[in-house]
Amino acid sequence: MRKFFLVFLLIFPQNLFAENSDNFFQGIWANMVDYDYEEEYEKSSKDGPEISGRVITDISFDNNYESNDSKDKFNDATVLGRLFSDLSFTKSFSIKTNIFLSRVDASKENEKRKNSPSGGGDMAFENTGLYVRELVLDYSKENFSVIAGKYTANFGTAWRWGRGIWSNSLPIKYIQKEKLGFGGVYRIGDEKRTGRYNFGFSAFTNDRKNLDNSIFNHRDVGNKYDAKAGDTRGLDSYNASLDINFDFGYREKLSYHFSYLNLAVNSNQTSVKYSKIADQKGFVLGTNYIYPINDALVLDSLVEYVEMKNVGGNSDSGNKALSLSLVGEIYNNWNVTLANSYYKNSNLSDGSLNYNENLYEFSTGYKFDKTKYFDQLLLQIGYKKLRNNYQSYINEQNAAGVLLRYIKSF
Repeated sequence: MRKFFLVFLLIFPQNLFAENSDNFFQGIWANMVDYDYEEEYEKSSKDGPEISGRVITDISFDNNYESNDSKDKFNDATVLGRLFSDLSFTKSFSIKTNIFLSRVDASKENEKRKNSPSGGGDMAFENTGLYVRELVLDYSKENFSVIAGKYTANFGTAWRWGRGIWSNSLPIKYIQKEKLGFGGVYRIGDEKRTGRYNFGFSAFTNDRKNLDNSIFNHRDVGNKYDAKAGDTRGLDSYNASLDINFDFGYREKLSYHFSYLNLAVNSNQTSVKYSKIADQKGFVLGTNYIYPINDALVLDSLVEYVEMKNVGGNSDSGNKALSLSLVGEIYNNWNVTLANSYYKNSNLSDGSLNYNENLYEFSTGYKFDKTKYFDQLLLQIGYKKLRNNYQSYINEQNAAGVLLRYIKSF
């Protein structure tokens, strides 16, 4: 039944999509923060339900050509598909979905590859699965939006795609995805005058037994009897956020992102020692500034800092992350991306678990002009350096990669 439901969501809208706004690129919560009620009201039909959406497909190839560990030298081809759909019943009430086609967690296959003398060799679209990332009922008016269902919590922005090829690959570690619950955003102010202030709150539990399955390849969601942080029977976990947006005109924009997270722990189903059990807590501070140097060059900078404690419900465990990126858009079509991401994991009781990672990216790309076949077509090539600093050794990996991204609204 779940497989049928997934296929239905993927296929049903494709011939009915209407043009959708760019705000729906990054997920449902990002859409609420950027929601323009007057624009949506004007676009909506007065004659009944409408469906709109967008398909985004990434095909990437990485050549990990150099590493201290021979197992980390391999070619890797992947596909990532996203189908966003919005079924509107009235001007305020809708059902929004976000279907993902991506490489799913497959611990058995990954362990087998890791233990192979050669590391398992090249990878070509392995462990790809289709699953429901978000599915919510949405009610929106001019100054507020409320959702209920499955969604990604509003914690961090650096994990979002669209800035080079790999700049989000370390921030993705702290994404708070696949939460079941409710949430809302209250909006006040004007971006072009005093700034727009988006106050958000959500309460949830992890989705580990409802819409967590996938088709094509099975997802390993871990032992459901060993609860993760956020696994409780009730909506005991929560996220509070504030997003502030300014629009200074002529492509100059400034935004701030502040968010606090509390993940409750089910003390009856965790492997953590009772004396060490504690709710996982974290905060994120971020800013994004877009500044047009002139008609030919626009600079887009992002800085984000994240700190977590009691990771996994264990008071001995914590991590920190810092993301820096700068994207230069040249003559609207060309871009150059510089990025650096840092992630640190620490454990007070077991020093062997301490490590930090640094990722550096330099990439450049070209975005083709819109045609009847696509809204956007991006070709990006680049260089990546990943440095893993463990207690007993340091591993460095160098890679070259190419990304082809296709975007089409229906």
